[in-house]
Amino acid sequence: MYSMAIPEEVKDYVEKNIKLMLTQTETYLPFIKIAFPYSRNLADGVYNLIMGSALSVFINQYAIRMKYPTADDFSEFGKLSFKYREQVDQFFK
Repeated sequence: MYSMAIPEEVKDYVEKNIKLMLTQTETYLPFIKIAFPYSRNLADGVYNLIMGSALSVFINQYAIRMKYPTADDFSEFGKLSFKYREQVDQFFK
């Protein structure tokens, strides 16, 4: 059986951060759409902003544990973050 490379407590912390940012995005969505009417793809911008923040949280969680993420850890982070892509897209449909 395959297990994730990311420690469970790091994964949980990162996902809580992503979910918080998604909730905040949903709250601010009317403002975002008004403030940036000429942006071609707000979903991409918002997704990149959220995942950039999540990546920072991910790396900081390893630093707190005095460890370095491996290539497998980064790969798993990519898989973890991608599952939220559709949710961000739906905000802008």
